[in-house]
Order: sequence, then structure tokens, then C-alpha cells
Amino acid sequence: MKRVILLLLLSAFLTSLASAQLWKLRRYELYGGFGTSHIFGDIGGYSNGSNALGFKDLVISQTRFSIKGGLRYRIVEHVAVTANLGYGYLHASDAKGSNIDRGFESATSVFEPMVTGEYYFLKNDAESSYRFVKGDRVFDSFINRLDAYVYTGFGAAAYKVNPNDLLQERIEKDSGVALAIPVGIGINYLLSPNTLIGVDLGYRFTTSDYIDGYTSQYSSSNDVYYFMTFVLTQKLKTSEKGLPTFRK
Repeated sequence: MKRVILLLLLSAFLTSLASAQLWKLRRYELYGGFGTSHIFGDIGGYSNGSNALGFKDLVISQTRFSIKGGLRYRIVEHVAVTANLGYGYLHASDAKGSNIDRGFESATSVFEPMVTGEYYFLKNDAESSYRFVKGDRVFDSFINRLDAYVYTGFGAAAYKVNPNDLLQERIEKDSGVALAIPVGIGINYLLSPNTLIGVDLGYRFTTSDYIDGYTSQYSSSNDVYYFMTFVLTQKLKTSEKGLPTFRK
């Protein structure tokens, strides 16, 4: 009887241990998405005295689009690194704000190669279940299929500015490459063992004050822009050599 109990306990322990390691079979993830972009620069916006916390600078008419794609590698269960490429189209205008009479307007294309580190403070339970991985309908709870993470890293923001006629007369720099530091948060929902959908919001703090093509004597900080991206992710199986594979 003792031997049977011992075998049952050992079997339960080994099963639990194996389930906890299931994520290692899919360390790599390909992802891509599209969303919105917005810039906080020296064109448009409101002065500090009339703009509590900067919320009035979030003008829908200045919102444009962004796209990105990349590869994720999970180092441990709750930590991953990514390598991705992104593109954003940014728009800034004095049409609304504290400088309507100035009349500056610019459109900026930003291309960014970037490396980030992610920490998952919430990790789904479903990917550690053999039944779920095999296709059984378990873990129907929204929370049990949810990931939530924060991220930061570094990259380059290569930008090109297209100014209007009024800005063209004053512009000092219409292109360049700046260091970009992303800081953001994201969530993913596990649709199936290999597919996730999600959204992330990431601010880019840059080392340039010319992303929108203009800096003034009143500027106290460099330009900041953000991307909000809706993302589709596909998990890839890890081969015996530790490399990603597209085999089923």
C-alpha cells in the first residue's frame, strides 16, 4: 500500500513538473500589428499653464498610424526579449493649441529598429496544461488565458520631416537618427495553444527635439511619441537544438 501511495505521489509530482515546463516547447513567437501614433513635440499642444498633466495635447485629429513586427524569445517563464521593426507616421499642427497664429504643421515618418525586455506580471495558466495544448476546451475563463506585461529597451528612431510652407522657412533640421527608449505596457489573450491577440501602449523617449521638425527657446525636453498597437502573435515550436521551427 505504501508503495502504491509513493508511486501516485511521484507520478503527480512529475506530471506537475512537466506541465510547468511546457512553455519551453514554444520559446519563440512571431508577432505583427498595426495601430495609432501620436507625438508630443513643440508644434501644437497647449502651454503648461493651460494644460493640466498634458491631457489636452491628446488631439484625435493629430493621431496617425503605426505598424510593427518582430520576434520574441522567452528566457524564463516570466521574462522575454524581443527584436522588432516599427514604422510610425506622426502629425503635428498648430491648428489647435496655444500657437494657432503661428501656423506650423509637419508630417514625420519614423522607422525604428528596437530591442526590448519584457516582464510578465500576469501569466496565463492555459499554456501549462497538456489538455489545452492538445486542443481540449479547458480554461475558458478570460483571466486564465490572459498575459500582462511591462517592457523597456532601446532602439533608434530614424526620422524624416515634411514641413508646411510656414515651417519650411524656420526649420533647422528635417531628418536624423535619435536614440529612442521605449517604456510600455501590454496585454495578450490566448486564443489557441499557438495564437494570441493583444494590444500594447508604448511611449518613446528620444534624444532629439527635432522629431516634429521644430524646437523653440521655450522647449525644456526632447520630443516624445507613442504607438498603441493591436498585435497578433504566433508561437513557434522549439527544436531540439533550441531554434525555432515551423513544423507542427
